[in-house]
Amino acid sequence: MAKKNPSNPWWKVLATDTLGVLLLLLVPVLGPLPGPGGIPLIIAGFGLLAVNHDWADNAILYVKKHSESLRAIVFPNITWVKWSWDIFAVFLLGLGTYMNFVAEHWLIRGLSIGVMASATTTFMLNRNRIIWLDKLLKRTGKK
Repeated sequence: MAKKNPSNPWWKVLATDTLGVLLLLLVPVLGPLPGPGGIPLIIAGFGLLAVNHDWADNAILYVKKHSESLRAIVFPNITWVKWSWDIFAVFLLGLGTYMNFVAEHWLIRGLSIGVMASATTTFMLNRNRIIWLDKLLKRTGKK
């Protein structure tokens, strides 16, 4: 069901909904590409749809609520698991860097960038470094 917002003319609702749906339709096309792939498109598409629709807003809230529990499952607070993820991330970063320097084909170089991005994401999510960085950036952003 659409949100009731009389200040939005019909053409703005149509434009944001159309752009949101188009971004979601691009996800399967751009998802396999190296790097974040379709993740930014999913976020942007649902963000645009959430402006006018409660169901999209509820979907975003559901993902926010359950992403913490998923992170706790994948990155538990066990010392040997934390160290294993760190070693794996450093290995992936080294592998991606090596692939980038020795590859002669553009596709292998693109895949190496995806491997390095995955390694960085794994490293930042492990030990809640991403939360620490978020707090640090918020603290330094206010003056």
